[in-house]
Amino acid sequence: MLPTFHVMIADDHPLYLDALVNGLVSHLPGTQVSQANNYIELFDSLYLQVEEIDLLIMDLFMPGSSGYAGLSFLRTQFPTLPIVVISALDDLIARSQCIQHGAAFISKSTAPTNIFKQVEQILDGSYQFPLTQIKSSIETINAKKIKTLTPSQFRVLHLIAAGHSNKTIADSLNISEKTVKAHISAIFEKLDVKNRTQAALLLSES
Repeated sequence: MLPTFHVMIADDHPLYLDALVNGLVSHLPGTQVSQANNYIELFDSLYLQVEEIDLLIMDLFMPGSSGYAGLSFLRTQFPTLPIVVISALDDLIARSQCIQHGAAFISKSTAPTNIFKQVEQILDGSYQFPLTQIKSSIETINAKKIKTLTPSQFRVLHLIAAGHSNKTIADSLNISEKTVKAHISAIFEKLDVKNRTQAALLLSES
């Protein structure tokens, strides 16, 4: 009997997400697949079932995060989770950032058959993941600050950066405006910023 795996796939492009899901299930019958369309959905799903996930396949840039902050925060929260980044941004910087965070990198221009072969190698243990190399010498000051945030504060920060009001944030996260204000105060203190604009700018530069 073939081993079964549980794979989480996160991508904000519906057609590509469907293609990945269908292709993976076809290539590895019996594979259970969970899906997310943005970083918020991804974080929520992982907090609930990370121990059941054998592999995370994710796009690098999705709604809910900016730059490489999402990948960095994921690695902080889930240090042992195998991660494969599949991105259209295929350059030396992108590959280097992924390696530094202990993630494998596959270009979206790679033929689907080759993508699924690489995923199969990762799941069966024949692929050697790059060692996480996140050291103080290569971390930016901003990235270090963001890593001090709690998951709830991280979500609020991204909604702030998207220009949402306290009321909209409260409604989106199903919390009170008082709680939102408390999160924002904590965010400003941890990031050493004085207003929402500075917080959003720090996130975009991380």
